[in-house]
Amino acid sequence: MPNIAEVHVRSWQAAYSGVLADELLNSLSVAEREGSWRALLGNAEHHWLNLVAEDGNGGLIGFCAVTTPSRDAKKDESLAEVGALYVDPDRWREGAGAAMLIAAFEKLKERGWREVVLWVLPENRRALAFYSRYGFTIEEGVEKHEERSGRPVIRLRASLPQASSS
Repeated sequence: MPNIAEVHVRSWQAAYSGVLADELLNSLSVAEREGSWRALLGNAEHHWLNLVAEDGNGGLIGFCAVTTPSRDAKKDESLAEVGALYVDPDRWREGAGAAMLIAAFEKLKERGWREVVLWVLPENRRALAFYSRYGFTIEEGVEKHEERSGRPVIRLRASLPQASSS
């Protein structure tokens, strides 16, 4: 779990530089993130699907965590949620994020899920462009505040591509 926490912290620091306060980004702790991940993954209320991308030597490049139902299940139990998709900034644009998202879509379809949501800061143009390539669109008027920064985040939704019946 320390490798996941390290990728998580490094990704935040790179992706949100100039968007979130430097004090916040500099205060991010790998140890704290590791503890948060242990607590989240131990939450029996949600089923987590966890995927990792590794380099050829077994080093962690990135991770994807999907929860079913979404953490907004009180509103709609039919939705899965990509709770996290992070790639080490040194490995951005090499395909690891896409591979993990596509694999997550496949696993969700196998389990009967039809739609997936995720939350993103509206200023994170890189993430918005990435997710739009995989069918995610902004749900107008649906937002909440990100816990750590207090900033508003928007919800994106995608229908999972269904296998064609021939």
